[in-house]
Amino acid sequence: MNSEQNRLLIVDSMALLFRGFYATYGFGSVMQTTSGLYTNAIYQYIKYLLDAVEKFEPTHIICATDMGKATFRNELYPAYKANRGEPPLELLPQFNLVQEVAESFDIPFVGLSGYEADDVMGTFSKKYACKDTHVYILTGDGDTLQLLDDHISVIMMKKGFGNYDLISLQDFQKKKGLEHPSQIIELKGLMGDPSDNIPGCPNVGPKTAEKLLQAYGSIDGVFDSIHEISGKLQQRLIENKEQIYLSRKLAAIDTLVPLDCVWESSPCTFNHEKIRRMFERFEFNSLVKLLA
Repeated sequence: MNSEQNRLLIVDSMALLFRGFYATYGFGSVMQTTSGLYTNAIYQYIKYLLDAVEKFEPTHIICATDMGKATFRNELYPAYKANRGEPPLELLPQFNLVQEVAESFDIPFVGLSGYEADDVMGTFSKKYACKDTHVYILTGDGDTLQLLDDHISVIMMKKGFGNYDLISLQDFQKKKGLEHPSQIIELKGLMGDPSDNIPGCPNVGPKTAEKLLQAYGSIDGVFDSIHEISGKLQQRLIENKEQIYLSRKLAAIDTLVPLDCVWESSPCTFNHEKIRRMFERFEFNSLVKLLA
């Protein structure tokens, strides 16, 4: 990579917050300030962010976030993500606090009502990735692999602090068994995604979906050649055609969200005094010492 090339890190703030919260919550370690403010997710968020900055050395950073629970996908399919319970009460106030963290680091913090953090990341990555800027998406969400291209890589957070899988376009085929990142959307259209309550086609699992895509390339290709598919599988596909196409639409990250960000004016150079004040406010004494 050209040393003069920008390295833009786009952070999935929702993934870091949830991961940080549950990394400690399950062990009964829910940090609070003396005033009763819950901070365990924020504390872990900062540690994840600083670790990624140290390991991947970005020149610029953008933090992406959800803005409310309902998105355009719920209008298409009201049951989208309806299987998810409400977040714990201790986590709720920390969703707002994370913006203060980003501002203390002088990092743009971006979201838009009606869209998910994935859509924000998708829009910015496709908008800004070019020969002069390589984009790295920091997340734990495999859906973002559909965004891979020559100038976009995904830093997948793995189990354990500081454990990552850096996935490039060149890595994709051997890691996923698919020809192209866009087939992630086709795969979910066929098999669905229980974690997001995307229905897909009943009784079509990952292996069957992968075989169909290896043979026909896409959902369109499957239905163009439906006469070549026999038995119950053909019947299921025909009966659920509308649901399959809806599922594909739900799985697709929107890369045309009406957003902009003047990220070039915010290089990855931190104001230690602003950060120290934020650490002191949240009573992160160990981080204050680390900063010193």
